[in-house]
Amino acid sequence: MKVAIINDTHFGARNDSSIFLDHFLEFFEDQFFPYCEENNIDQVLHLGDLMDRRKYVNFNTLHEVRERFFQKFEEKKIHIHCIVGNHDTFYKNTNEVNSLKELFADRNNYFHLYEEPTAVNFGALCVGLVPWIADDNRDECEEFLRACQCPIIGGHFELNGYEVMRGVKFKHGMSDKLLQRFETVLSGHFHSKSSKNNVRYLGTQYQITFSDLKDKKGFHVLDTETRELEFIENKRRKFHHIDYDDTNPDALVELDFGFYKDCYVKVIVKNKTKRKLFDAFLDALYKHKVIDITVVEDMSDFEIEETTIDMAKDTLSIINDEIDTDSEIKDKDEIKKIIRDLYLEGLSNWE
Repeated sequence: MKVAIINDTHFGARNDSSIFLDHFLEFFEDQFFPYCEENNIDQVLHLGDLMDRRKYVNFNTLHEVRERFFQKFEEKKIHIHCIVGNHDTFYKNTNEVNSLKELFADRNNYFHLYEEPTAVNFGALCVGLVPWIADDNRDECEEFLRACQCPIIGGHFELNGYEVMRGVKFKHGMSDKLLQRFETVLSGHFHSKSSKNNVRYLGTQYQITFSDLKDKKGFHVLDTETRELEFIENKRRKFHHIDYDDTNPDALVELDFGFYKDCYVKVIVKNKTKRKLFDAFLDALYKHKVIDITVVEDMSDFEIEETTIDMAKDTLSIINDEIDTDSEIKDKDEIKKIIRDLYLEGLSNWE
């Protein structure tokens, strides 16, 4: 038997952005479900954080997730086994109130929820499933990990000393001491794909922020006989960076601007000697339906996450930032689209 493993799907991320929700669901529609059907996979394991918001749900997000994600499991007769992640819970100290139970349990015969640590058999392979460890279930989870005889553990662990993002180790959380006795530990929670000792953080299936730029994304398939874990890469990218250097004009001319359609682009300025050429370059990106452009002129800060970068920005980036910070604007994505279209229309009239 082969089991497909996903985690940290974070439906509703980026303030319930319709752009990102489509990006997430299209991955499942175009890549994940076809792969499962082609390879006769009828068991899927989800390692937590199915939803993004802990406190409430956007009804459009819920509708889309039911219709385009959960309904597909029933239609294709694929069982999905879910553990509770920290983003699925309402309270921080208990998993008792969680979105998986409130929104999806008892609505789908192919949906299986594990709120407590449980040993589950996939074919002949026993896998111990451990939900998010909170204050009220800590003793129960630790006792389960001491006694469990399964060779493989699947969980949503927050482990001290592991990479929370590329190059940044988490300095809090639980010790991995209780996990060392197992053959393999598979975990969600940290979004960067990494391995240390017997623990493998699987990473997200797709890019969610610019911090995912250099990470490989995709899902995993576990062979229950060989216990080998295969990585199936998702090559569709939502975030890109372009090195801008107008001392090498041939590279700019050869750039396929259409490649960046419906994506977020960070332009890293290496050399900018001609302002009009630079403006024309940005205009060409916008004309090819790039969602958003961030211009970075100070390379010393590029490796730092985008929130700390002192950026020189183009007109649309400044407007978009104002929209994002205005709490009175409800449908931010729609407003951005209208302004972008008006901007492009103005460019055409100017030309």
